[in-house]
Amino acid sequence: MTDLTEAAAAVRRQHPIYRNRNTGVTWQVEQAIGDSVWLRDIVGHTQQRRANELANRETWERVA
Repeated sequence: MTDLTEAAAAVRRQHPIYRNRNTGVTWQVEQAIGDSVWLRDIVGHTQQRRANELANRETWERVA
């Protein structure tokens, strides 16, 4: 594995990626403090969710 591949894997561990099953939009966790999680999509839109919302497998799928 190259250094770049290892670095990308480290970023994904720190900032997991989720897909909303209802909308198909993919979101990356930007910051998590306590029970609050801030998400950013590819266009740059942000939204705040609760950690227990992301645990709902009917709505959210962890991609990476």
